[in-house]
Amino acid sequence: MIDFVLAGTFKAASSTLGYELAKHPEIFVPTPKDPHYFVAELFQTLTGPADFLRHQHEFGVYNRAAFEELYADAECALKGDTTPLYLYCYEHAIPAIQAENMSMPIIIILRDPVDRAYSNYNHNVKDGFEPRSFSECIETWEKTECLPLHPFFHYVRAGFYSAQVSAYLNAFKNVLIINYDDIINSPQDVLNTTCQFLGITSIIETNEFIRLNKTGRPRVNFLNDFLTRESMLKKVMRPIYRRLITNRELRTHVSERIVNLNIKSLKVDRTSRAILNKVYRADIEKLSQQPGCEFARSWIL
Repeated sequence: MIDFVLAGTFKAASSTLGYELAKHPEIFVPTPKDPHYFVAELFQTLTGPADFLRHQHEFGVYNRAAFEELYADAECALKGDTTPLYLYCYEHAIPAIQAENMSMPIIIILRDPVDRAYSNYNHNVKDGFEPRSFSECIETWEKTECLPLHPFFHYVRAGFYSAQVSAYLNAFKNVLIINYDDIINSPQDVLNTTCQFLGITSIIETNEFIRLNKTGRPRVNFLNDFLTRESMLKKVMRPIYRRLITNRELRTHVSERIVNLNIKSLKVDRTSRAILNKVYRADIEKLSQQPGCEFARSWIL
């Protein structure tokens, strides 16, 4: 039923790429874009902050009928599942994806693991789910970052890509690996490459990506809470907003622009980067030797 899987990693623009691909008339990505269907059994056992889990389970899909319903309007388009959890939880996801289609095209996005870890951490800080300092998180990761704690809190452990990528390369013949930096710096080239990988001749024209789920620190906390959390005021204002801006894509563009303008991007401090560079060096060297992952060498230069 599914024609391709975008498997992750976390905080590497999978939401952005999935959103842009869905603009193509021959591609369908459902909303929510990450149903977690191929890790459904594991997904239901994960622990974490109550509000975080409540939001995750609100959009999770646990049975075949519900999964198929997500794609009821896909018609003849290529149907994609874009769930970042699939890469990190490859031991659970790969057998389930193979049961769906042994020849499933797989798309993987990789990001400098240090920047990814810090972005992941700041995402949870912004949403009120992470009270610790980043230095404390990286000092204790070997003890704290273990299942059943939700992998979105595995800031350091999720960045060991070598085994994750190797598992997918061994399990599937058609695997496209994308460098996160290329999405940011050359979005049109990434779209062209992805469409070609999926066997689509026509391409998507775009001047820039809408950055979805940008992380950092809110400039105005009240505005961030209003924009990112449900409230009675938003329920009252939503019908008015939708009448004023009838085009759904334009509404997304406007709302994400406002969210992004209110977010101040942050860079990891030198001490933390030095610590994590040592942690990741051997794994990055191993990763860079795998097909399509040569760009990883730049992370340790």
